[in-house]
Amino acid sequence: MVSADGHEPRPRRGRGTAWPGLWPLLLGLFAFALLCAFTLAAARGPIEADLDSAAADILARTGEGWAFAHFEGRDATLEGEALAEEARAKVRGSLAGMFGVRVVHDATTILPERRPFTFSAVKDGRVIALDGYVPSAEALARIVAAARAGGDQVTGQERLVRARGAPPGDFAALVTFGLAQLKKLPSGRITLADGAIGIEGRARDLASYDALAQTMLGPLPDGMVLARFAVRPPVASPFFWSAVRDGTVLRLSGFVPSSEARGEVAAALSAAVPGIGIKDDTRLADGAPATELWLKAVRFAGQVLAQLPEGRVTLSDSTIAVEGAAPSFPAFDQLLAQRRAPPDGFQITRFAVEPPRAAPFVWRIERLAEAVRLSGYAPSEEARRLLVDATRAAFPGVQVSDDMQLASGGPAPEVWASTASFAVAQLVKLRTGAADVAGTKVTLSGEATDSVTFLSVMQAVKAPPAGVSVVTDDLQPPAISPYVFSVRREGDELTVSGFYPDAAAHAAIRAALERDFLREKVNDVSAVGGGAPAGFLPAVLSGLTQLSRTGTGEISIVDGQLRLTGTALTSAAASEMDAELKRAVRPPFMVETAIDAAVAPPPADTPTCGRQVGELLARGTIRFASGSAEIDRHSRGLIDRLAVALKRCPTAMVRILGHTDGVGDAEFNKRLSEARANAVLAYLVTAGVTADRLSAAGFGAGQPLAPNDTEAGKALNRRIEFEVKERAP
Repeated sequence: MVSADGHEPRPRRGRGTAWPGLWPLLLGLFAFALLCAFTLAAARGPIEADLDSAAADILARTGEGWAFAHFEGRDATLEGEALAEEARAKVRGSLAGMFGVRVVHDATTILPERRPFTFSAVKDGRVIALDGYVPSAEALARIVAAARAGGDQVTGQERLVRARGAPPGDFAALVTFGLAQLKKLPSGRITLADGAIGIEGRARDLASYDALAQTMLGPLPDGMVLARFAVRPPVASPFFWSAVRDGTVLRLSGFVPSSEARGEVAAALSAAVPGIGIKDDTRLADGAPATELWLKAVRFAGQVLAQLPEGRVTLSDSTIAVEGAAPSFPAFDQLLAQRRAPPDGFQITRFAVEPPRAAPFVWRIERLAEAVRLSGYAPSEEARRLLVDATRAAFPGVQVSDDMQLASGGPAPEVWASTASFAVAQLVKLRTGAADVAGTKVTLSGEATDSVTFLSVMQAVKAPPAGVSVVTDDLQPPAISPYVFSVRREGDELTVSGFYPDAAAHAAIRAALERDFLREKVNDVSAVGGGAPAGFLPAVLSGLTQLSRTGTGEISIVDGQLRLTGTALTSAAASEMDAELKRAVRPPFMVETAIDAAVAPPPADTPTCGRQVGELLARGTIRFASGSAEIDRHSRGLIDRLAVALKRCPTAMVRILGHTDGVGDAEFNKRLSEARANAVLAYLVTAGVTADRLSAAGFGAGQPLAPNDTEAGKALNRRIEFEVKERAP
């Protein structure tokens, strides 16, 4: 329907017709609200993140790292454990002044206060256990990091409780300093109570102990004081201490068990050696014997050094070594007495004190009838003891008296010891006697027990110890009474028995047997013996010369009487031997002979005679006086035997040929060789060989057997040869 003005009439407002018109409006408002809510929700996350970051920056700048904040929209909630109310107010104010913050809700608390504020760390190898209080989480983190430095394992960080009451300053820095010192120990502990630090444990070595002591006893970080330094030095093994006296100064080195002990050492040494200066370079260490016992040993060292102007005493654990040079025999005797009485708990393992010097350095070992006596000087106590022990062992059951005194100035210890051993070994072989030793010269005197031991001594002195010389002028073989000696010739054997006075006489007798007896077998059962009569050796040698002219015979000596018995080889020899022997042997010797006449040998053919002559000349040589044709008397036995052989074959013709060595004029050598051949011819005629069977010729040096450039060659060329042939029919 349309109204009069041409418009449609408005509908009438009533309950039934109003709501349909409002719905569009309401729907629009709801959509707008949803849009606003979505917009606000989308923008809230970035706003809160920005506020969180800004709050963290502000808290860091204020130095209150204990607090942290989180936002809901623009409303901040502050949390954390504060060390003081002022810190809480400071944090609240800082957040409230931030741009965009609407309100600050304070949810912080105040840490409990701890008095004393303690912290501890225990190190066991590579593990460090922590305990106690820390002022903040940041301090806790720094402390744990410091403990882990170097690869150590850390336990107990969960037991570190945050609390108030830490000393002023950087508490974590104080703990870090303490941990750095703890790490220098293999094991140990540090404790902090407020600002006072204590440290205990045992150092790894002296260098680390000294460094740690220097650090802890020196200036400490600000806010820290030393409450206790209980770090033990390392154990010294061996625990060594040494005092060296050089005139008026004592130099100490090694270890002492404590600072207090160091002071007592100085006092003890000053009392023992008045006026002495002390230079102390000792260091602290553990491992000493009980301190009181150790100090007794130090006092003992002082008493020893009082006797030694130049000396050293060393303590090593429970042993003592003494070295030096005694200025006098009384001082040395005092030192020996001290050596025998070491302090309780200690023993002297080395005593190398040089005794006073003896010049000359002599000693003597003397064997008496019922005892052995030692006197003179010995180079050391050990050498003296060894000599006494060796002497007692060598003379069992015999009393050994020791009157020796220690002295320096002798030969080297090893030379002295070998000389002493040699002297004892020889004295054992004597019935009575002595060995006098001056340096390395040994003089043996006395009488041997028997011939065997005398020869043993004489053999030993030919090879004494290195560097040792021996004199035996007064050493005698055993006395023999009656004094007997004999040489018996039977067939081609010689038997020597009885006694001779010394080695020289024995050698001369053996040489005569070799020269005069055609290399016959010698059975020598003789022995050395003292008491030989005067003129013994000349008498024996004269008797041997005549014995060589017998077929079977013997010379014998009984004290001063010489007897020659036997059978002569030729009638001429029988008449000569008695006269020559009595002419050669001088008084007080008496000569007696009993010589039988020669017995003619059985006849033989010419070849047999020739062979026998050749065998005799192979065993011996006809000798002459130098440069002449005089037959040596020692060759008579050989020529006598040649005569006996030639008389067995009366039909044989014998040519005697002389030769020389070619030294000198050739004509002289030829005449000399002829003269010597003729001299042998004449001797054979005297011995009973008919002259018509003999002829002689000389060849000088014309037929040498060897070159004349050696003595052996010349001896071969000086010879007499025989040619034995059957007489022509």
